[in-house]
This record gives sequence, structure tokens and C-alpha cells, in this order.
Amino acid sequence: MQANLKQIAMPDLSYRILDALKTSLLYLDHERRITYVNATAEALFENSAGSLIGRPFPSLLSQVEASTIADKLALDSIALTEHEAVITLANGKSFVADYSIFPCSELAGEGEVLLEIRPAEHQAQFAREEFNQLQQHATQQLARGLAHEINNPLGGIRGAAQLLQRELDRPDWIEYTEVIISEVDRLQNLVNNMLGPNNRVQHQLINIYEVLEHIHKIIHAAEPERIEILRDYDPSIPSLMADRDLLIQAFLNIVRNAVQAIDDRGKITFKTRIGRKVTIGQITHPLVVQVDITDNGRGVAPGLSETIFLPMITDKAEGSGLGLPIAQEIISRHGGTINLQSSTAGTTFSIILPLEQA
Repeated sequence: MQANLKQIAMPDLSYRILDALKTSLLYLDHERRITYVNATAEALFENSAGSLIGRPFPSLLSQVEASTIADKLALDSIALTEHEAVITLANGKSFVADYSIFPCSELAGEGEVLLEIRPAEHQAQFAREEFNQLQQHATQQLARGLAHEINNPLGGIRGAAQLLQRELDRPDWIEYTEVIISEVDRLQNLVNNMLGPNNRVQHQLINIYEVLEHIHKIIHAAEPERIEILRDYDPSIPSLMADRDLLIQAFLNIVRNAVQAIDDRGKITFKTRIGRKVTIGQITHPLVVQVDITDNGRGVAPGLSETIFLPMITDKAEGSGLGLPIAQEIISRHGGTINLQSSTAGTTFSIILPLEQA
């Protein structure tokens, strides 16, 4: 009886084990139609198992740029592995991967194969995240050293604004001093929250769209004619637990970097998506929200992409070199990460935040 129970439970257990793997697995029949995908493959091809099963695997690939994987799948009963192959999908996305094809005709119907895909970018991502941790440590050390120097002039500005306010007799002028005092208080709170050794992120349930729309209003007010902001939002994204003020500061720093990268008139796109089975550091999160901020500016200077999150590193004459390190520190404190892709056609910062805490 116990043996029978084990046999019944084994398929469900097997599927859970396959879904936990970091490699993408697809089972293809003799016509190369998909009969099974694991959760990692769903994430790789950005489709659910329900929409993938039954489709010919070649239909997922670009018909413009040939991938060697399609030719190798046409071969029968040959087990093979190819390293560092370029795979271009039908949606235009390309990635470098190692893949293996295992004939399974002895286990199932004739001509069926198991396809395993291991994107090389995962290893590069682990290396980048380890390097990011070193960058964050350097940022923290610099920030703590600057904290005292920042707070002192802010206190002086606030005091001067208060003295000036007492001497003014016009309400419209007093409004300006109130703005100065309010902004100084906000900056002092931000510095204290970021640099205090014992301060924690103040989590609350927030809507990521409300944060992005707040950024939109700020940029539109500052650059109403020069910068056009496009929004491509996934309405199904739930609320998440985060510090609203800190996230606003992080996103604002990244968007300002995008604005500075555009020399004349240009566009910035806010895009939100749900990600599944995403690993950040040593933790695999079942659900994350990914926010892509893309500009059509001049791109990051060659050789700078690996160090752009270090403090005081910038290719902009008007930049301080602190905006992106501060953004990275804030996102890291939320358990997330920032990825960068840049070319002469523009730059995309992808901010990834875990959703499971919500």
C-alpha cells in the first residue's frame, strides 16, 4: 500500500522538482511541438505553460535571424550540446545560452526529445550582483563620510529661511520660504534614513504606478517640452511593501540620469512587468515586479557600464556621480537589484523588486 502511495505522489513531486531547476526544460514530440515546459522555461519565453503547450517550438524563434538550435532539432536521435549559442526569439529578444538535446525515443514516442536551455547571462548576472555588493559597500562608506557635510549646510539653509520668513510681509513671498523649509526637511529626513546605521526601511503597502506617476509629474513640470514620457504599464501588478519616499528618490535619480543623457528632445519610457522565478543574490523569488526605464539618449560611455554604480563615477558634466549609487543602495535595501543595458540607441535601467512580501 505504501509503495502505491509513493507511485501516485511521485509525478507531482517530480514536477515540483523540475519547476525548481534554474535551467529551462522543454519536452518536444516528434513534430517538435511542445508537450511540457517547466516554470523556468515559462519565464524565459515570457509565456505561460498553457499558451506554450501544443505550439511548434520553432514558432518561438525568430524567422529573420536563424538560430542553430532549430537546425539541430531537425536531426533525429542525436544527443548533442552546444555552448554559447545565440538564440533569437520571435519577439526580437536575443540571448546567449548553452543548450542540450536528449533523444527520448526509448522512453516515449519515437522522435521525442528533451531540450535543456541554460542562458549564459545567469552566470554573468551572479558575477554582476557580487560586484554590485562591493559597489554598495563603497557607496555606504562614502555616504557616511558625507552625511555630516550635507546636514550642516541644510541646517544653515533652514535657519536662514526661517529668519527671512519673519521679515517678509507678503504672503506670496512667504510661500517660497515655506517651500525651502519643506524641501530642506525632506532632504534631511532622506539623508538620515539612508545614512543612519540603525534606521530601517519604513515598509508600507504602496502602488508602483503611484510612485511612477509622481515621477512623471516632476519630470513633466521640469521638462514639459523637451522630454516626452511614455507609459507601458501592466495593470495586473499588485501592491508591494516598500518605503514610498525612498523608492521615489531611487526612481527619480534614475530618471534624471535618463533626462541628462538626452541632448535635445527625446523620449523616456516607463514599462512595468511581472517576473516569475527570478533569482536576486542567493534568493529565488516566485514573483517580482520589473520596472524598465528606457531613454533614447546617447547611451552610457564605453567602459563605464561596469563602474557606473560606483560613487563619483559619471560621464555627465552636470552630474555628481552619486545619483545612481544612491538608487542602487535604496533598491538593494528593498531586496531588489538594478540591471543596465546600454547602446548608442539608448539605455534601459531595469529595477527588480520582490513582490512576495506584499
